[in-house]
Amino acid sequence: MKQFLISSILILISVFLVSCQQNLTAKHTLEQVLPDIEYFIEQDVTHESTLPLFEGTIISYEINDQMIDDLKNLDRPIYDQYMDLEVIIYASDETYKIIDQIYVLSAYSPKHNYEIHLNGVDFENIQKESFSQTVISLYQNDTELFESLGNIRGRGNSNWFAYDKKSYRISFDHNIEMMGLRPHHDYLLIGMAADKSLMRDVIAHQLSQMLSLEITQATRYISLYVNGDYHGLYALIEDRKYIKSNEDPLTFALELDHRIDWEPSNDVFIRVDGAPYAIKRSVNLEADTLMTIETYLENVLNDLRNGIIHPDIDLTNWAKYMMIQEIFKNVDAWGLSVFMYRENNTLKFGPVWDFDFALGNADYVGDDYYNPEGFFLAFDSRMSWFFTIIELDVFQDMFRNEMLHYYNEILPMFLTLIEVLGVSLIPYAEENFERWNNFNTYLWPNPMFMVEFESYVDHILWNKTFIYERSIWYRDAMFRQPFI
Repeated sequence: MKQFLISSILILISVFLVSCQQNLTAKHTLEQVLPDIEYFIEQDVTHESTLPLFEGTIISYEINDQMIDDLKNLDRPIYDQYMDLEVIIYASDETYKIIDQIYVLSAYSPKHNYEIHLNGVDFENIQKESFSQTVISLYQNDTELFESLGNIRGRGNSNWFAYDKKSYRISFDHNIEMMGLRPHHDYLLIGMAADKSLMRDVIAHQLSQMLSLEITQATRYISLYVNGDYHGLYALIEDRKYIKSNEDPLTFALELDHRIDWEPSNDVFIRVDGAPYAIKRSVNLEADTLMTIETYLENVLNDLRNGIIHPDIDLTNWAKYMMIQEIFKNVDAWGLSVFMYRENNTLKFGPVWDFDFALGNADYVGDDYYNPEGFFLAFDSRMSWFFTIIELDVFQDMFRNEMLHYYNEILPMFLTLIEVLGVSLIPYAEENFERWNNFNTYLWPNPMFMVEFESYVDHILWNKTFIYERSIWYRDAMFRQPFI
């Protein structure tokens, strides 16, 4: 006990001496640094925020028990929230400690207040097939963060012709670092025209990250301005990262896309079980390589039909991907925007894509679609991969484990995420619908009961309630025997 007290006293003396030394060498008084630190605490912490630092004076910052010397190293919360802050200022006149909280924005929060401005472009005549040059500027709260020459073209399929508020692709000649994103040169501006909750795609991408799907896309909300005029709220999404080629002919990335059968397409594609898969590798593949991939996939599917799990199949990945599609009841997952790839001798799905027609937002499926209960993608022959593998006990066990993990560990955070995101979107949604004046207007394929929602909050509540009730139904389904 005596030795312990002596050691404790020595430690305190050592800390005191270090503090004194830091005070003696400090170049600023407390009065000189405190206003900047107090101002920092009062502001939302965005991607552009920086810690108040003063050359020659030591100031330590600890956020949620994590020592931080650069906010770029801060682990962003899964949704906007307060985080604990401890600041120790070793000023020339005294050592001063602050215990407080700061409001840290999630990576994708609309409250970052990002604006993308497109100038010098003939916007009314933008084409889907070819790029137009434009000057692209990024703003935050009236501050210009960068400006660069870039390009823009239309994107989407039937959506390009169905909605006045269209989606676009923007690109730069070099990688750009912006909004806390990894360096990239291609981005998609998703108009979310038919999704009046303005969140289905974003929360699907967030769930894939929470479940640690291997390939995920970062998203950002931005307000789009064209030649000075406000054009609405958009979701900026990183372009899909396709698997690059190497010496293995079976390294590939594919998109299951039945649009190939009814819309003109320049995509090179193969067929597996009669379904068309567009090749998404960034090379021109020889005919024999295409045949090799097609034969490989047919063999994998035939193995499943014979009760054999091909060794390349990543069961965990397949279960997670299928689970996300099931939770959202994503209509496109039957045969559109489904990406699968093979890399390092492993066959996987991802990233998730196109969730605007999900969570009941499709009037052409049938009345059962609005019910959060019931299997959707599972046991549906239109998705042959999952229709086949779901019959096998080993996959059912994996799917059950992943679903229960989601229900117990992920769902509470996910529901809070939807609520926090929805509340923060309210002023941006109001501005968006004032610009487009279509909140209570039918846009294909909106169900009429959604068209008649009285407020934007109704859309938030619908999404949250649908996912909650569907998750409960699936929790109970996991314990049914047989699993069907």
